[in-house]
Order: sequence, then C-alpha cells, then structure tokens
Amino acid sequence: MAVIRYPLVDRTTPSYITDGGYFLNDSDGTLIGIGSGGGTELSKSELITYVLALHGSVPFVKNLGHVETRGDMTDAEVTTMVTTWCDDRGVS
Repeated sequence: MAVIRYPLVDRTTPSYITDGGYFLNDSDGTLIGIGSGGGTELSKSELITYVLALHGSVPFVKNLGHVETRGDMTDAEVTTMVTTWCDDRGVS
C-alpha cells in the first residue's frame, strides 16, 4: 500500500483507497489516503512537503478544545503530525 493523493468520485472515496479522507486540499478537493492502483502516489518526504504547502495556504490549527493550545501550528508541529500519521500506517 502507498500514500495516494486522490479526488472523490461522485462524493465517494474511490475503491482503490483503503484508509482515506486526510489532509484536504481546499483548492482542488483532493485528499490523502492509503491505497493502490489510482490517484497520485507520494513518498513520505513528498507528503510532508505537500502538507506543509497546504499549511502555508490555510494554516492547520492546534487543538481548539483547549484554550491554552489555540493558534496555528508551526511547520515543525505539522511535520511531526504528518510523520506520526505515516508511522501509524507503516509508511517509511
């Protein structure tokens, strides 16, 4: 399985994605997921670069449930978030 950038098909996750719905790109509606056989495959380093670019357009925010942690994430925090996401899915 690979990291895949993909569009929804008729508002539905394509069959080649087994774990999807992550890191929405507001400009084109694409998402990131795990799968094979379609979309655009990304390496871990390409995914980090891609998500940091998304963060540059529309910043990811810290947990809004806790007042002391509100605010935009730093690039380092976004990188850690993506790295953890990859590690949790066995992506190297």
